[in-house]
Amino acid sequence: MPELNRDESLDLENDLETKQTRIEVGGHVETYDDISPKKALKQLRSIIKDYEDYQTVPNRRKTDFQFREFVRDSINRTNDRVKEIHALLIEKQQMSTWAVAERLINEAAFFAREVEKGDYGFTTFFDNPKLLEMDISQLYLIDYEFLNSLKTMRKRTEAFMDMVRRNYLEDIDLWFETHDRILGRLIRLNDDRAKLIGSYERISY
Repeated sequence: MPELNRDESLDLENDLETKQTRIEVGGHVETYDDISPKKALKQLRSIIKDYEDYQTVPNRRKTDFQFREFVRDSINRTNDRVKEIHALLIEKQQMSTWAVAERLINEAAFFAREVEKGDYGFTTFFDNPKLLEMDISQLYLIDYEFLNSLKTMRKRTEAFMDMVRRNYLEDIDLWFETHDRILGRLIRLNDDRAKLIGSYERISY
């Protein structure tokens, strides 16, 4: 399991030079930092231990592995909390949510396994010494957005756990819808990341 250089809450540093993008997720507005690849790399290295960079061949497999391990473990930790929420809802006789919760738990577990496998198809990404910084810059931005979405999912899950414990159950359906959308966002980011890494076979100098 990869170690963190920072608190598990994934709180990212405030950067005065960043712009903020507001995105609606399940009826709520999320704020994401719109930053340069260079700043994204700095943030990634500060959060994930042994995340180096994709600039050189020796670092690529190590950095990719550390990133996927971090994402997998983050999803699994959040999914464990969702399982606890599911158990509490069963205890509180919230029968209409059982099937939805089970589906999301299973989807998250399956996704965590897919991230761990990291199947990119045929690619020269891990062997090509000629890739330039401009070629790999988008990959840092995708990895950074992954962390933002993981952070959002974790915060929302903890907040919902508190709501369920306090018997504030009116917004259960909305919470599961939001959770489903964030998970979908992570799945799309993972697909984009895999396609990007797979596309490097076309780059040659």
